[in-house]
Amino acid sequence: MRHGLGWICLGAFLWGTAGLAGKVLISRHGMDPLVIGAWRLTISAPVLMVAAVWESRWWKRRALGRRKWGWLTMFGLAVAGYQVGYFSAVDRTLVSTATMLTVCTAPLVVAILARTLLKEQLGAPTLVALTAGLAGTVLLIGGDGLAGLTDPRLTTGNALALFAAFCYGGYTLIGKHLLADAPPFRVLAVAFSLGALLLSPVIRLPDPSLEAWLLLCYLGAVPTAAAYLFYMHGLRRSTATRASVAALLEPLTAALLALIFLGERLPPAGWVGAGLLLSSLALMQMKSDTGGGEGKSGQSAV
Repeated sequence: MRHGLGWICLGAFLWGTAGLAGKVLISRHGMDPLVIGAWRLTISAPVLMVAAVWESRWWKRRALGRRKWGWLTMFGLAVAGYQVGYFSAVDRTLVSTATMLTVCTAPLVVAILARTLLKEQLGAPTLVALTAGLAGTVLLIGGDGLAGLTDPRLTTGNALALFAAFCYGGYTLIGKHLLADAPPFRVLAVAFSLGALLLSPVIRLPDPSLEAWLLLCYLGAVPTAAAYLFYMHGLRRSTATRASVAALLEPLTAALLALIFLGERLPPAGWVGAGLLLSSLALMQMKSDTGGGEGKSGQSAV
């Protein structure tokens, strides 16, 4: 995992397990999706604080300047905005449409802004991988997602999904900027604590069920805290664009877990999409292994 993509893929795999846990919380325990998102941040914050304390033992202590605290605040706002935007979109449009708009728009936002603000060089292999990954995601999600784009009654939900995509792109770029000289685990601990504070008004207690609390703890500790620790660790060793493409492993993981544990079927087009997604990841990894220079980014202009 020398080039960071392996860590990012591991984080994306863990993100993909959140859908299964969330589906159980919604269907069996009647929890609102936005409340689940708020609990994810609230439970993840103390886990990330412990990670930050552990990190301080080997990371050279350096006070975060006033300007860094401003970027940390924006990171936290973007994290909270993603939770609000995506889960509100799920409530106001088709789930497949919300997922497709969020997952597919975010890498495009990152690619465009990373080229402009971070001076990342986008070579042909990365562009091919990005195109294959996005096409694979659309095929994996299916035609229902496209159908939701033409229904005027779903315009508000679709706009919220786009808002979530921009928030995701925002915290990816801000995270890449902060990681130039700030401890990654401390960045996450501060940002997620702020995000949890912002979403605290929507928190509601689940029903008194051991299963519900175990699933919430799992969501906060594994596909949130651990996944973002892996993601940020990998982001330090990769470009923002490559990281956003590798994160497309999340919907593939969610689809395969639904296939295995929920008995959902994957149509032939979905299998083609899965193949395209895996091909895009393989292409990026092959380029990294050959030591290509396109993955290097210049001085941040953020």
